[in-house]
Amino acid sequence: MSTAASASSVLASPDTRAAYQTAYDALGEAYWDATDIQSKDLVYGAQQAIGDILTALNQQQLAANTALFTQLTPKITAVNGALKQVQASIATITKNINTTATLISAISKVLSLFPALA
Repeated sequence: MSTAASASSVLASPDTRAAYQTAYDALGEAYWDATDIQSKDLVYGAQQAIGDILTALNQQQLAANTALFTQLTPKITAVNGALKQVQASIATITKNINTTATLISAISKVLSLFPALA
């Protein structure tokens, strides 16, 4: 695996973002504990650099999510239509109250995720 491909897979991992966020937060605490201006400058500089990485990771994830959502929109719309039909016909599908309650709850939750597409 190439270095670029390896770095890309590491950056895509949620653990990477969590590690940078933890370091960012710890540096924020360390800044207030630092006893001299040089230490504060050092900590602040490192924290700001990590902040730049976190911003880039967030932007990359937003772009990926936007592309995925755009790709899935027709499928989500179709599924929501099918779920509405099931919801409207639930009385003829099953007479089991527990199944009905579970199904109605699950369908309502899914339909609430993207109300504009429901």
